[in-house]
Amino acid sequence: MSTQKRIQIKRLKGKTEVDLLFNKGNVVQTKALLLKYLHNTEKDCYFSGVSVPKKSFQKAVDRNRIKRLLRIAVKELPPETLFFGSGMLLFRGSKPPSLDLLIKDVESLFQSIDKN
Repeated sequence: MSTQKRIQIKRLKGKTEVDLLFNKGNVVQTKALLLKYLHNTEKDCYFSGVSVPKKSFQKAVDRNRIKRLLRIAVKELPPETLFFGSGMLLFRGSKPPSLDLLIKDVESLFQSIDKN
């Protein structure tokens, strides 16, 4: 059994936090996802935000479902891939994804952060 402590995941809130993330954050992307992230060792948790464009999905039901799936995918990440700081996942696909596909994409994004 692993003794590594799981990093707590909280919601990214506030205009100043989001602006700081978009102005000073780094970008990693796959075909369907884009992750803006900012490391911050002063914080003791990971602040997560998700976004789906209205232009691609006009129905709020579809956007909310994709957002819910993105949040589940972040929670399913192994503890060693999370970091202290904040990140915003932006969905860029044109079709509603499956949960398995999102989990694979999110995991590959977070693993590529470790390589940088």
